Amino acid sequence: MEYPNQMTKQESKKLFIEYKKTGDKEIRDRLIENFLYIPKLLVKKYAYRSNDVEDIYQVACLGLMYAVERYDPDRGFEFDTFASPTIIGEIKKYYRDKQWIIRVPRRIQELNREINRAKTTLEHKLMKTPTISEIADYLEVTEEAVIEAMEGNNVFYPKSLSTEFESNADGQEATLLDLIGEEDERIENIGNVEDLRQRLESLNPVERMIIEERYYNGKTQKEVAAIIGKSQMTVSRLEKKVMEKLRANL
Repeated sequence: MEYPNQMTKQESKKLFIEYKKTGDKEIRDRLIENFLYIPKLLVKKYAYRSNDVEDIYQVACLGLMYAVERYDPDRGFEFDTFASPTIIGEIKKYYRDKQWIIRVPRRIQELNREINRAKTTLEHKLMKTPTISEIADYLEVTEEAVIEAMEGNNVFYPKSLSTEFESNADGQEATLLDLIGEEDERIENIGNVEDLRQRLESLNPVERMIIEERYYNGKTQKEVAAIIGKSQMTVSRLEKKVMEKLRANL
């Protein structure tokens, strides 16, 4: 395939021979520029999503650079025949190693690929979807390892929060968002509540009564003053003092 301003095969071969002798980076860059059409063609084939194109093109260009550096014109292969597998390998490596949403150990990535191949084989052999136990026996690994690797697969293929599941008893569709648990503030505050309880026990009876009536029973300062036989100003002053003490301790 010829492109405008592209070197002839004889010209590029001459440059490759010169680059092999000298290692001149300017010659390498000229060769890379000359063969940029190869990454462009492969990106169209191997970019799975539109927003992958730029990243995959960069990876493919890196593969092209590796190919230029490793190519030996004396072996008789055409450069594009030599370069394509190198570039494709870099693209596949990118998808294998770089596209996981959360980085997982390589052993889990590799086991996950083995599981996918085993599932296909066993489905044809058993004429049904294989169980975890059957996959584990086939691969000669533990069931726990299979489960761990299959859970790791969700990192590469994350589910949308709007993913719908089977209808519940009320006939309503449940989404993943509906099933995700929320933080329970009561649990988060257990430690604070216990600390507060201990601080309240350290107060004298009048101070404890003021806090309990004001913040647990919802009474006004005037109502509390009537209960303990003090003035509203005294209740206000004591309440402020106690609250400052509690905040400082917590």
